[in-house]
Amino acid sequence: MQGSLGEFRLAEILQLVAVQQKTGLLRLVRGEEMVVFYFDRGILVSTRDRRHGSPDPLLDYLTRTGWLETDIAGFLRTRMENSKDDVAQVLLAERFLNEDELRGVLEDLAQELVSKTFAWRSGTYQFIGGDNALSGLQHRVSLPVDSLLMEAARRADEWPRFLERLPGPDVILEVVQPPRPQIGDRSFEVLSRITGRTTLGALVQRCRTAEFEVYEIVAQALEAGAVRVEVPPRRAAAATQPLVPPTPVHRSGARRRVQPALRAWAVALAVVLLAAAGSRLVAPELRNRAVRTELRQVATAEARAQLRLQIEIYRAAHGRYPEQLADLVTDELASTAQLARAAPVRYATTSDRQQFQLTVPPAGGESATR
Repeated sequence: MQGSLGEFRLAEILQLVAVQQKTGLLRLVRGEEMVVFYFDRGILVSTRDRRHGSPDPLLDYLTRTGWLETDIAGFLRTRMENSKDDVAQVLLAERFLNEDELRGVLEDLAQELVSKTFAWRSGTYQFIGGDNALSGLQHRVSLPVDSLLMEAARRADEWPRFLERLPGPDVILEVVQPPRPQIGDRSFEVLSRITGRTTLGALVQRCRTAEFEVYEIVAQALEAGAVRVEVPPRRAAAATQPLVPPTPVHRSGARRRVQPALRAWAVALAVVLLAAAGSRLVAPELRNRAVRTELRQVATAEARAQLRLQIEIYRAAHGRYPEQLADLVTDELASTAQLARAAPVRYATTSDRQQFQLTVPPAGGESATR
């Protein structure tokens, strides 16, 4: 399975891998950039090329977020070039990280790379299937595709708001109100590292925290009046120009996150995925007929999976499940075209609308109850 990212977006490709529970390696290439994703039965398990075919993104991530000093990272990079050692194993053996820290870093790195490639509109993709692609793979994570795409869509939606007030790493921060433990461990730790006049870029390098999370915490502190921001004149003058946000990353679900506005990112995800499924599946310029056939086969299953997500989003927004599927259209969470793609389905809810049942005829092969 291979083709152009101009024909199919990452969201479509990952949904195909997840719904069909594929095992193998997905390689994305754009110019000199290459990103790899390893999947085990549709679950993302690694983003690091064990064959050393490209620079290990782990070292770059650890340097940018303050886990490693630049000179130590350079030493480790040289060592990796001259040996077959796994840098993750070296980090554990030399006690730069413990097992829990490594797992969290690898999860953050995976989300960063999904978020980075989520917006790619050029380049190529190639999926190499089979269990052999995972042979020798160490230090795995276990990340569902839907969660990764939801987070990537949320961040794409949140970045413009952050960048209006935090337009770059040279923005200067000062604490107005000392942080209190009640704000949460992660937020307290980040804000406590603002000493005197601290640039946002320096803060990121001090925190050992995902870059996106640092921006998010600072933005919330700014809105609450706990932090003062000074934008350098040259940055302020450029703030009206389109900005390319720093690559967003994700903190493991086991760690505290600042909660986003549910509706905004959920609708953003639905628009991205459903528009992709509706318009790109029949792209006439697609040359790879095998890929086109597979994507058409999965279109209905994908529409049903998104329908379940939208039902849950409706409940999160209203406190109860919709009375009928048409309510999703009224609430602008789904479209009539998507309901048609998901058909045939039967929807029912309990009298208090705290549980629902979505059933599909045996030919469709699935049912779901909440």
